[in-house]
Order: sequence, then C-alpha cells, then structure tokens
Amino acid sequence: QPQHKDYDDLCSLPDLNEKTLLENLRNRFKQEKIYTYVGSILIVINPFKFLPIYNPKYVKMYDNHQLGKLEPHIYAVADVAYHAMLQRRRNQCIVISGESGSGKTQSTNFLIHHLTA
Repeated sequence: QPQHKDYDDLCSLPDLNEKTLLENLRNRFKQEKIYTYVGSILIVINPFKFLPIYNPKYVKMYDNHQLGKLEPHIYAVADVAYHAMLQRRRNQCIVISGESGSGKTQSTNFLIHHLTA
C-alpha cells in the first residue's frame, strides 16, 4: 500500500473533498497526530488516552510562534489568542465545539494550562 503524505493543514490538500479530508485525518490519527488545522481552525480527534505532548517542553516550544510554523497543537491556538490580545489590547475568544465525550473539557484544560504557563 503506498504511503500517503499527511497534511497538517487540510487547506493544503491537493484535492479537497470528503474522502481525502477523512483519509488525511485518519492517517494523522494513526500516527497519534490528533491535531490538524483548517486554516486557523484546529480539528482535534480525541485519542481517549494521554499523549506526552502537554509538558513544559511543548509549552515553551509553542510560546510566541506563528500559527502553522510548527505541528498543529492546542497550545499554538492558545498562544496566538494570547498574543493577539496583548497586541490589539482587545479581548479574544476561542470557540470549542463538539459532541458529548469529544474532549471539549480536556481541550479547555489544555488551553488554560498553556495560558497560565
């Protein structure tokens, strides 16, 4: 079976349709890459297990970086909102949406963890 290139931003898919979108998310999930961008939107697929991507090393790595320069991560979204708030001197909002059990509360905890760090 040929190895498919995975895209960390679905907007970069050469052929964007439901099949390629779902295949890309599936391939990334199999590699434990649970975060994928769609432009500035972050898609998260709940792995239902803890991954070692929420430690101080990652907090520091995503501090003051432009969205899309590193692998997609919830810390990147938190950091972009924080720095936009500082630069614009205006409140920022992060919308977290999903079905019951999809990991919204856990994602909120990770956001708050990064912001307080």
